[in-house]
Amino acid sequence: MRNDGSLTVFLLRAWMWLVPVAMLVAAMAFGAVAAADGNWGLLAVMVVMGVFACVLMAAHYWLLYRFGKGAGE
Repeated sequence: MRNDGSLTVFLLRAWMWLVPVAMLVAAMAFGAVAAADGNWGLLAVMVVMGVFACVLMAAHYWLLYRFGKGAGE
């Protein structure tokens, strides 16, 4: 089994985790501001963005652990 601990692989894994988390945090922050302001259209968009961030996080998890574990075997 090949364990590639290079900087490139580390940055790719960090990118695949940080992007959905950042999207979710941004959606929650802007959703809270939109709800406090009574802007329900923006709140709906932020809910959709938050759901998309969760789906993206699950897809990245599946990709990292489906192809990352047995790829070198």
